[in-house]
Amino acid sequence: MNVFNLNKVVSLTVLVASLFSASTAMAKSNDAADAQEIIMHVTTSVVNELGKNKARYQSDPKFLDSMIRRDMLPVIDFNGMAKLTLGKHWRKASASQRQRFTSAYREMLIRSYGKIMLKYAGASIRSGNSVAGKRAGYVKVRTVVTPRGGTPVAANYDVRKLSGKWKAYNVQVGGVNLITNFRTNFTREVSAKGIEALIARLNKTKK
Repeated sequence: MNVFNLNKVVSLTVLVASLFSASTAMAKSNDAADAQEIIMHVTTSVVNELGKNKARYQSDPKFLDSMIRRDMLPVIDFNGMAKLTLGKHWRKASASQRQRFTSAYREMLIRSYGKIMLKYAGASIRSGNSVAGKRAGYVKVRTVVTPRGGTPVAANYDVRKLSGKWKAYNVQVGGVNLITNFRTNFTREVSAKGIEALIARLNKTKK
């Protein structure tokens, strides 16, 4: 191959690499924007709904539970949350234990999230600088929540795309990481009493 042809090959290779890099950057930028739009829409709708009917949601846990299931569940990846929360114990658990833990954990999170969201009823939410992760289909959605008469609080969501839909598998509010917080407590409990005891306790608290 002569020098002229070699230069053409090198130039073509650089061009292709540049186009691929630009395409990847554009895809990640679109991912961040799409994921942010979904999370902003859902969280804003929920806090607005809570603000309009706060008294009823406070006095009627079933009404609050129904709304959280209807509006929040479609954007939450409970399987991902369960796996990350159990950590090393997830790998050791049987298929039945994983399924039962995920179910019990989901019910606990629904109740907990409802109570937390009530504190932000009628709050204003603005988007932050959401960024795509290193892996395709992963985004950290950053938002800032300002309660009525309160100070702004950072609420960040780790989301990933599953079957074409964005779902959150972790949330950090005011610097408190949900997964890290529960994993610390659950790891200690499973190490001391076993996973069956943890599942039983979670099931007991939902009754």
